[in-house]
Amino acid sequence: MRRATPLAIAALAIALAGCNPLDRSELRREVHTLQSITAEGRLMAKDVERDRTKATFVRVHAGELSDAADHSAQKIADADVQQGLGGEAKRAIDLATEISDALGELKTFPGDEAKARGVEAKLTDSAAGIVELERRL
Repeated sequence: MRRATPLAIAALAIALAGCNPLDRSELRREVHTLQSITAEGRLMAKDVERDRTKATFVRVHAGELSDAADHSAQKIADADVQQGLGGEAKRAIDLATEISDALGELKTFPGDEAKARGVEAKLTDSAAGIVELERRL
């Protein structure tokens, strides 16, 4: 019985952690985070394109940025979204996933200038999607 109580409390805490309300201002903050990740990823992709950075740096930093985008997607997906924001939340998750995937490509091919050009183009498209989403928020 003594072991069951801490386990039950831990399970309840984990279950409640995903129940954070996501209102318009919190979603806007997550979208701004995605905007920053995208801008930084674009700069890195441009540096790879011009062969002005080390592959080890690109591999590590692209991985960190990709993880940050994934974290944003998970945070939004796990939240209790305020009524009327479902479409915007879904779009933010889709954008975060696109950004993470593009940065994952850069991580996998840190010295490939042609791939970096493609990643930069994908991130530019994602940035445009973020601007549109910000207008709706």
